[in-house]
Amino acid sequence: MSRAQEWPYSFHRESIGKALSSPSIRSNKKTHINCGSSARRAGILCANEDQIRYQGRCNNTTMNGAYLSSLPREMMQSMADFPTNRRSFYLARAAFDTPTNLYKKSFPAIDEWHGRMAEKTTQS
Repeated sequence: MSRAQEWPYSFHRESIGKALSSPSIRSNKKTHINCGSSARRAGILCANEDQIRYQGRCNNTTMNGAYLSSLPREMMQSMADFPTNRRSFYLARAAFDTPTNLYKKSFPAIDEWHGRMAEKTTQS
């Protein structure tokens, strides 16, 4: 088969089947194995459903039933006070400086381990 020839569907299906069977991955989907993950990823990156449907050339039933999660992402983001038109979110709790006494309650041996780590760094 030359580079200019169209690759038959059967070749595509068989080559993916071989690639999946080598590491013992079982899947009923061969040529559509990545459709669900790519549709969900596009949704996470804020592509709207019409764009995802157009890219995957699928109807509402197929897309909603097989490819997208059943969770209403935009509604959930707006209920959590996140903007629905962004790809990433700033979580204020990630910048929270935990009080030392809380660390000591959660990890009672923290002082001992800090001492051991300090010894190792001075020995190196």
